[in-house]
Amino acid sequence: MNWRTIQRQLGINADGIPGPKTAEAIAKILDLPQGNWNDIQTDLGLDADGIPGDKTLHAVAEALNLESTSRHWPTQAEVRSGKSIFGQPGTHLVTIRVPYPLKLSWDTGTSVEKITCHEQVADAITSIFQQTKDAYGIDRISALGLDLYGGCYSNRAIVGGKSLSMHAFGIAIDLDPDHNGLNTHAPKARFSSPEYDTFWKIVESEGGISLGRERDYDWMHFQFATLS
Repeated sequence: MNWRTIQRQLGINADGIPGPKTAEAIAKILDLPQGNWNDIQTDLGLDADGIPGDKTLHAVAEALNLESTSRHWPTQAEVRSGKSIFGQPGTHLVTIRVPYPLKLSWDTGTSVEKITCHEQVADAITSIFQQTKDAYGIDRISALGLDLYGGCYSNRAIVGGKSLSMHAFGIAIDLDPDHNGLNTHAPKARFSSPEYDTFWKIVESEGGISLGRERDYDWMHFQFATLS
């Protein structure tokens, strides 16, 4: 859980900075007359220092019933240790059928209907693609590039580094990499456009973490491991 997640669910600009507008939106839901952090902290039973730190973040999330489903996933560091629920890279893999054909981003004339992922995230991935199909329809999915598949399981290191990628564990998906490159930021990244908000809400509802939404890079990518 972070401030961006809370801001998105409050329907305000998700810049990750808990400023006056965030406080006002929270105070309104809590039915407080003043939209300031001191009053919010007092109402939540916290020490009122006016600084919206981690304790305030989690107290707000709990009070507003906004705790993210992603909180049960291990961190990237825990995953890379090989001691998380995902085990060692390349283990506990399953093949799942996706609800609509995915075109290979490097060979768009070829489509796949099955992908390989970790068994722990199989249901979440299937649900994400099914909800995407229900929300957008096949024609819109194709127009938006949500069927351009960049990969899931690949036992490799991160691009430009030595640490294991989350793809090595089969817990990450890449879509439309040509328009959402590693170092392509909003608003240039295609998936940063507002028309993809529904898709990202679907991903997040299943516990997926978007690197684009969280850190404004690698917009093609979502994973089932927290960043910290």
